[in-house]
Amino acid sequence: MNKIYEQKTYFAMALDPIHIGTGGYRLGRVDNTIVREPGSNVPKIPGTSIEGCVRTYSYYKEKEKDMGIKEACAVGKKIKIKGCEKQPCGKCSVCITYGYTTDEKSLHGMAQFSDAKILFFPVHSMTGPVWVTCPSILKEFNINETIPEDKMKTSVIEKSKKLNLGWLYLENEESKSLIPDGKLDKIPKEIKDRLVLVSDKLFSQIVNSNLEVRTSVAIDPTTGAAEEGALYTYEAIPRATILWFDVTANNPQNFCVPTEWKSKNPDDVIQEVEKGLKLFEFLGVGGMATRGFGRLNILNLNEGGDNNGK
Repeated sequence: MNKIYEQKTYFAMALDPIHIGTGGYRLGRVDNTIVREPGSNVPKIPGTSIEGCVRTYSYYKEKEKDMGIKEACAVGKKIKIKGCEKQPCGKCSVCITYGYTTDEKSLHGMAQFSDAKILFFPVHSMTGPVWVTCPSILKEFNINETIPEDKMKTSVIEKSKKLNLGWLYLENEESKSLIPDGKLDKIPKEIKDRLVLVSDKLFSQIVNSNLEVRTSVAIDPTTGAAEEGALYTYEAIPRATILWFDVTANNPQNFCVPTEWKSKNPDDVIQEVEKGLKLFEFLGVGGMATRGFGRLNILNLNEGGDNNGK
């Protein structure tokens, strides 16, 4: 059967804080802010950031076995190296999977990446860490729950008792497990057992009030002291946040690809993508990777596609 496409849902856990900056400085509590969803104001990891890193890491993996692969294949377009123009080959797995452009031709990438959205967000409470979510997020996975704006649902405490979520104090409407058996199996049980459901309205406020905020300063190398006026703050999605995103693999047989790719299918594209995704756990995504930021553990690699996990 000649499938048009195949889609796989990936789940990921932040091993470090993750900073995908908006660029430049902003007036407000934090100088360097992170990318957010315009409608909900909830932070996210843009699909462009994921695709760029996956492409680079796939290039690294390909270079391990083929030292002849061109540097331009890592970016998919013409670049200058030591004053000489170099173009992508248009034949390797990196070019075909992620697309390329040369002076003569170009190809749409076989892999399409969605933004990585927050599924469960860690917040401190008097009973220890809990992970917050909301009805609109659970609905994406066919889990239907409702909750009043001033209450929550969780199995962490008994019904009618109260729990703080950071600075917010809410009453538990019902003590229950939020995730039915067979759903979201790749999420660690320790996290699913400590979920808290809040309203869509409160979710954005809780997330933005509990982001990791750090302060840094530039050091004057001649004195070893802080430079004057060089203090700045930046925010990040905190460690242990659970995110999810989709990768849609087009069928190479429907495109003008090299002969060796004519017999391949969307599963082969997914396999190429996962070569790069494996390195997220070590090399990370986003900015400030040399300062302990960015590592992301993909929880369900090397499994079938077709909305796996939903």
